[in-house]
Amino acid sequence: MTWGPHQLPVPHAAAWSAERTAVAGALTVRADGAGLAYRDERPGDRDGQGVLWARIGQAQGQGRPNFRALHSGRQRGAMLDKLCQVCGGQASRTGRGWLFLLQRPAPPEARDWPEGLLCTKPPVCRPCAALAMRHCPHLSDPVVVRSRKPRTWGVFGGFFTPAPDGGLAPHADSALPYGDARAPWFLASQLVVELTRCTVESAPRPAR
Repeated sequence: MTWGPHQLPVPHAAAWSAERTAVAGALTVRADGAGLAYRDERPGDRDGQGVLWARIGQAQGQGRPNFRALHSGRQRGAMLDKLCQVCGGQASRTGRGWLFLLQRPAPPEARDWPEGLLCTKPPVCRPCAALAMRHCPHLSDPVVVRSRKPRTWGVFGGFFTPAPDGGLAPHADSALPYGDARAPWFLASQLVVELTRCTVESAPRPAR
């Protein structure tokens, strides 16, 4: 999918301005007082680990793309099904593992980087890796990585806790591992995987 007069490629996992979150006023405390719930909670609001997820509309291609934000549903689906975050097709996999495109950290990474890295960016196919290296302004120093076993680690989002006025107070975004005892008070927006058994590859030739 492309957008604008210059036909900029828009990643499959990117959020669009017409896709609005539906959280404000929708959250409450569970009847047993043991965590968060939606006032009209329905099947699909929680994942298989029982974690509550932020609701967001489905309007891909409508409005303006937000290249900095990931649509929580498409991000989660791409992570679970190993889909390319750019085109939505199957991500690249070889004997060395699944392909991920990362920004090299600053200051210089630890010697074993990216082994054990917690990642919210879904994998890519090799043609789209080249496309992203050419067009994505957030990849000033890209690194191509294969992970043989990207392990589902947890979720990214934020805590909501009871406030003195009877409402819910939001807290800063953070990552939370599955199995954490605080999970009932957490609202997830992205799935987090841990990259393990990693190999750094040579970069594909940038697409024109």
